[in-house]
Amino acid sequence: MDAYGIDDNRKILSQLNQDRYHVLIKQDNSGTADLTHGAYISKQSEDDYGSFRWLNPRGLQKYQTKDLAQVTLTTTNLAQLKETYKNENTTQFLVELLRGNSREPGDKVYNEVYKKNPDIFHYSAPLGTGNGFLIYPNIPYMSQTYTAGQVTDLTARPEGIQLTAWAVHPTVPHDLIREMKGDPSIAKVPVNQSEELNQYKAELKSGVKSLTSILDLEQSDVGVLEKLKRDSLQHLVNTYGVSAEKDKVKLFFHFPVAPSTATLHLHIWVNKGDHPLNESRAFGIDEVIQHLKSGGNINELILSRNDGQFILPSKDMLHKIKGMPESKAPMPADYSELRLPIDVAHQKDMA
Repeated sequence: MDAYGIDDNRKILSQLNQDRYHVLIKQDNSGTADLTHGAYISKQSEDDYGSFRWLNPRGLQKYQTKDLAQVTLTTTNLAQLKETYKNENTTQFLVELLRGNSREPGDKVYNEVYKKNPDIFHYSAPLGTGNGFLIYPNIPYMSQTYTAGQVTDLTARPEGIQLTAWAVHPTVPHDLIREMKGDPSIAKVPVNQSEELNQYKAELKSGVKSLTSILDLEQSDVGVLEKLKRDSLQHLVNTYGVSAEKDKVKLFFHFPVAPSTATLHLHIWVNKGDHPLNESRAFGIDEVIQHLKSGGNINELILSRNDGQFILPSKDMLHKIKGMPESKAPMPADYSELRLPIDVAHQKDMA
């Protein structure tokens, strides 16, 4: 830029306003903010330009809420939560998708998304006999551009890219995986090993650890996580044309998670706005890898987050999961810290 007489003052510009978040949101003539259209979010120091990224209406309405519950976790709570998650079946919608065309009527995501655009599905094969990962769009948050095959320009669209990578245990159905690979022998359940959806029983029967949440991750899983990261990034490049230099990529796990989705899954975001309440329970894959590599255990990492205090949307009922301590209302300062600066008195559709 110097050759054209333009000063490269991006770092200075990004620091001019010291507010942590800036929000652009649709308002009516009275100045009432409408959450149903989403919002553009700029987070301080996230990049040199102070870029605004879109937070979709579903995420905005879920997290921009006054109805919150705070829990303070201990090692005892984490052990109880781990047991709760282990006793859950593999996430139902994932199982239905993995059945592929083996049942009639077929799964809706299989028929309406995979069959129309199979390239947006990718299987990250396991290391040895462990868990693989199925990478595909986060369906509730996706638009028709995914199913219509118009995916190479998503990095430039407001919605960005939002995928998840779900752990696939050897004992769950693999019909879709075999179809994706074009090889019916891949991941075929041995004749002496029946399908098992309960994750605790699957672990006992197969001898392969089930991955329900980050609570299951150990130092021995570093290789699995590093491969998952590589495969996820390569899928973004190959399928969506993502550039590590130009695009903002976030890979993270949530904790705690709902029992209904207690199958380990990595969130894969590109050029997306986020909400501080969502960020407060997001653990980056690099953060997890480095902690485990350094010899730490996952409990230490979780409990080091705000001294084990987690503030959660009450509507999700995460604070009511078996193993959670008694919850309480957050302090006023915490409400402020975990909200976007949208005038509370002038919001439509706010929980």
